[in-house]
Amino acid sequence: MKKQYDRKLFVIFGVMFLLMSALFNWATISTGVFPAGHDLMLIAMTVMCFCNAYLAPQFIQNDERTKRIKERSMFYSYFINLGYMAIFLTLLQFNLLAITAYQTVAILAALTIMTVFISMVVLSKRY
Repeated sequence: MKKQYDRKLFVIFGVMFLLMSALFNWATISTGVFPAGHDLMLIAMTVMCFCNAYLAPQFIQNDERTKRIKERSMFYSYFINLGYMAIFLTLLQFNLLAITAYQTVAILAALTIMTVFISMVVLSKRY
């Protein structure tokens, strides 16, 4: 019974974050300051909650498959994040992207969170 409760809780939080991120993103887009930084973190939290809702029944059992999924996910996410940083460095160096340091860090943090959890979902289907 606890397994279903955890999954439902993640879905409830995911819906809550989805509604909050829709409100915040609509506000920042309508004022012309998108991405402000905090709005992208709400999107990342939404993705994380929905991914955890999918992964909760599988990750309750702490077996070798779960450990392999987590290990591989972190391995792949590391290199994908290096790619994100290389792209950002290139765009910022040649002034193709004009954003503040706070926005850059917020975008990288949101991309990191989303990359880790989405790669776990993909790898859970693979292994």
